[in-house]
Amino acid sequence: MVKIAAHKPDILAPVHLLAPAVRLGYRYVKLRRASNNGNANNHGHGKTGRDPLGARALTALRLSESRYRRLFETAQDGILLLNAVTAQIEDVNPYLVTMLGYSHTEFLGKKLWEVGPFADIAQSKEMFAELQSKGYVRYEDLPLRTSAGSKIAVEFVSNTYDCEGIKVIQCNIRDITERKRLEDALRLLAFHDPLTRLPNRRLLLDRLEQAMHSSKRKNSHLALLFLDLNNFKTLNDTHGHDVGDRMLIEVAQRLRQLVRDSDSVARLGGDEFVVLLEGLGEAQDKAAEYAASVVEKIRQALSADYNLGTIHCRGSCSIGIKLFIGEERDAEQLLRDADLAMYAEKRATA
Repeated sequence: MVKIAAHKPDILAPVHLLAPAVRLGYRYVKLRRASNNGNANNHGHGKTGRDPLGARALTALRLSESRYRRLFETAQDGILLLNAVTAQIEDVNPYLVTMLGYSHTEFLGKKLWEVGPFADIAQSKEMFAELQSKGYVRYEDLPLRTSAGSKIAVEFVSNTYDCEGIKVIQCNIRDITERKRLEDALRLLAFHDPLTRLPNRRLLLDRLEQAMHSSKRKNSHLALLFLDLNNFKTLNDTHGHDVGDRMLIEVAQRLRQLVRDSDSVARLGGDEFVVLLEGLGEAQDKAAEYAASVVEKIRQALSADYNLGTIHCRGSCSIGIKLFIGEERDAEQLLRDADLAMYAEKRATA
């Protein structure tokens, strides 16, 4: 610690917090001391000593330290200062104290992995070792826990510098929890149907293309099931959009429960849904048999009773099947093929 005692109240600050002003300050202090010694000698000869250079140096030092300390204490990001040799925490700013909910004294003197938010010892030691070897580390999305137990996401950037022979690690910690929440909400809007929360057409096409690549590598069949709810428009027009929306949500929930985690269910819009079945194997007959069994389960599930508030009804659907392997056609064309198969069935059962 450096104690600046040329004025009151005293200012106490870790040496590294005075950088870079402290480097000049040390030189000025040395000049002041040397000047004072000279004044003492001159005083013995009856001369009056004046030291404008030393006074200016101390004033500049106090001003620089005050500015640097103010930046540290008012920063709107968390700042944590580590001893680069021992991993002990030497200081934290007020924003980090507020962000994580631990007091200043709960941080000071502890090793990084001895404090709650960084209590994942293996990860924190690995982080510290990387800092020691590289002098810089950055984590775009690092999960931390507050003293209250809530989980927050932070951007963690650290670098190492030397200050008057003391090696210091400065960690800048930014809370990005709200930013991530907004990003997730935007991603949901971009790739999911807002009503049912199912993947939308855009996300379905992306998953379909990935599934096609995988199918080609593994020589394994895929199946696209294109669903259209029968008489949905009549229900929607007769009882209103609220009832229609409830039915669409219920259909989405039933479809989710019928498929495997590796399969996808999407809503294209209106009363149209698509189910993508993956990993059906190389044998076409077995793949077709499995797809047909899923279709039958879907028919049974969607024809069960619906309790839509005060409205009770039964439903049914038309389903078109497109069985394929690899990348025989592009994703859009495969969807059109399944759609045509669905309309063919609807005409046949009309």
